[in-house]
Amino acid sequence: MQNQVSVATFRRLTPAMVESQRLAMANDIVATTKAEVAITLKKAAPALGIEGTTYHILDILIGLTKADDWKQDRRPLVAISNEKLAEYVGRTTRTVARCLKKLVEAGVLAYRDSPTGRRFIYRNDGSGAIDRGYGLDFSPARQRIKELQELAEAFTAELKAKQQARREVTRLSRAIADLLVLLGNDGKSTSEHENNLSLIMSAQAGYAERAERLRALYELVVASQQPTEPYQPASEAGKGTKMSGVDDINVTPYNNTNIQNPKKSNKRTSSNDDDTNSTDARRVDYALEKEQKSKSRTIFEGSSPQATGSNRLQKWNDHQDENGALSEVSIGLINSATNEVKSILGESFRSWAHLIERSQDLKLLIGLSEDGWRRAITRVGRHLAAAILVTTCEKALRSPDQLARPAGYFLACVDRAIDGKLALHRSLFGLANV
Repeated sequence: MQNQVSVATFRRLTPAMVESQRLAMANDIVATTKAEVAITLKKAAPALGIEGTTYHILDILIGLTKADDWKQDRRPLVAISNEKLAEYVGRTTRTVARCLKKLVEAGVLAYRDSPTGRRFIYRNDGSGAIDRGYGLDFSPARQRIKELQELAEAFTAELKAKQQARREVTRLSRAIADLLVLLGNDGKSTSEHENNLSLIMSAQAGYAERAERLRALYELVVASQQPTEPYQPASEAGKGTKMSGVDDINVTPYNNTNIQNPKKSNKRTSSNDDDTNSTDARRVDYALEKEQKSKSRTIFEGSSPQATGSNRLQKWNDHQDENGALSEVSIGLINSATNEVKSILGESFRSWAHLIERSQDLKLLIGLSEDGWRRAITRVGRHLAAAILVTTCEKALRSPDQLARPAGYFLACVDRAIDGKLALHRSLFGLANV
């Protein structure tokens, strides 16, 4: 009788995990870059159900990959232990293991296990390519890049449609409520419309369906609000009708405008009093307006102890942008210095507004949180924050080894801008001349 050899297993596999393994072993490698995959994964994360600690771990793992390892002849591997990841995210190793399994089942990662289960990478001293490596493999995400991009775009479009439908429901419901009040004041019955409005708002249907039903009800209420008799102007209504002269008052017109005795014309009349009072009122209004402008100017200049608040900070930030770190920075200089960023985005920056609009993608590129981006805008303004962000992205793409934590570098640059020590134009000129 043959002896059976028992083999220890690393984990229990699921069909989704097997599919990720199949993608990792594909021979037709898809050409892409680390930056493109990073932006796509972070956009598609909500659609894949990746959030919280799982998203945090994904962000760390992407940052640990080498940009050159995403080439077609290499493999984007990460060799980091669960214990080290647990330290980074402040969770237990069991939580980290569950998050990694979720990323594998989502088709983002694949396990590439060594015989002992340990994760390590040995590189060629000359080329820097991986000679031997075991750990977490991003090959499935690389193979699915087009699919993930379509998934992210569809999710974004669906989210925008839901938001628009939600706004439409709120707008139409308020408009209908206002019309019903108007109909009630005119003595018309509104009970049926009120019942229909209540049924629509309490229905379990989606926002799009409720918006469509509210739109139909709104048109119905507007139609019922139209007057039953056509409108007739007063000038036409009085034609052909002779009005009675009963109760009319006899008024003697005063047409004599010549002053008989100029010496006695100094007596003030009620009309003169009205003119004088009106002039005095205008003078008071002008004085108050001038005083208010003076107070506003004082608050802006910071000479008042009450000069605090977000409005004053934003005005100060705009003033700094015009005369401080952005005084020698133009959109043309930014375009000349950010070739790597433009290749990732597939376009140049047409204006400052366009740069600010693409900042949403740029902050994903360096792993900058939404809270960190908002705080940067509050501190230095949108224009300067966007300029610092695109410069940081360019440096991270050109020298990923030297800029290990690009999000922290961005926040440090914001601090230097606040202190007046940021020479952003020098960095951009240096990038443009390389």
